[in-house]
Amino acid sequence: MARTRLVIDTDPGVDDAVAILLALASDELDVLALTTVAGNVAVDKTTLNARRLIDLAGRPDVVVARGCAAPLVTALDDAGDVHGLDGLGDIEWSEPVARECAEHAVDLLARLIAEGPLTIAAIGPLTNLALLQSRYPGIESRVERVVIMGGASFAGNVTAAAEFNIWCDPEAAARVFAGPWPITLMPLDLTHQATLNDDDLAYLRGLGTEVGRRVAAILEPYAAYHERWHGNRDVIMHDAMAIYELLAPEAIAKQGAQVSVETAGQHTRGATVIDRRRGYASSSTRVGVALDNPTFVAFLRERLARYR
Repeated sequence: MARTRLVIDTDPGVDDAVAILLALASDELDVLALTTVAGNVAVDKTTLNARRLIDLAGRPDVVVARGCAAPLVTALDDAGDVHGLDGLGDIEWSEPVARECAEHAVDLLARLIAEGPLTIAAIGPLTNLALLQSRYPGIESRVERVVIMGGASFAGNVTAAAEFNIWCDPEAAARVFAGPWPITLMPLDLTHQATLNDDDLAYLRGLGTEVGRRVAAILEPYAAYHERWHGNRDVIMHDAMAIYELLAPEAIAKQGAQVSVETAGQHTRGATVIDRRRGYASSSTRVGVALDNPTFVAFLRERLARYR
């Protein structure tokens, strides 16, 4: 079976880091590049973190390209209180060897799309994808698939209505969801079903590898944050769901839907309106609904144990 040519558009980010390492451990995916965007922290930090993760995974073949430094309309309001001031839990890192390429992320995406079937896993704000649409009109029809982590039906995690990736740049998200490309969305309704606990962190530390130790270390302050806000230390694996969908699509139940994004509204800016009525059952936009967490955790453990 041919490997999936993949670009991960990302704002690392603790759960982004887990998603990226999961992808880089998986032979089914031909990860060509990490394209970075401002989101969890500023773009200079997300780009640095992408380089750190490439080094950690031992994958110098993967390109890192810097993308948009700010949302389309508003100023960036990051999530450093969740992910640490550096975006990766504020643990110590050596200066990465992996370098940043000269191409802007959007131009790199366009070139890779022109070279053959390409899937994009978008696990940060959608600013780069919206700019791709405007800079290269009609390019959506040449993208094989876009898998997005973002949005929520029932409750957000920044406001009562909005999830962070969409809330961070709702104008960009509105443009992306209005485009003709096939989209699979992993909203909070799904991602909150995917969690790691203290036993999983102990397992990672017990692997005796640099990847295991560092993943456990960056998840520790994330667990402390969850305990303050949710009353337990279970860490939610939001962004890993976009990669899990590419690796084990049968493991996530999905349904057709139409997705719209609220860009105004005093209380609802950044909200995703997910219309699941039967008329959209055959839509090219699919929304993740349910998964079995023990199956996911076993899968993630096995893949991260591949690092030596």
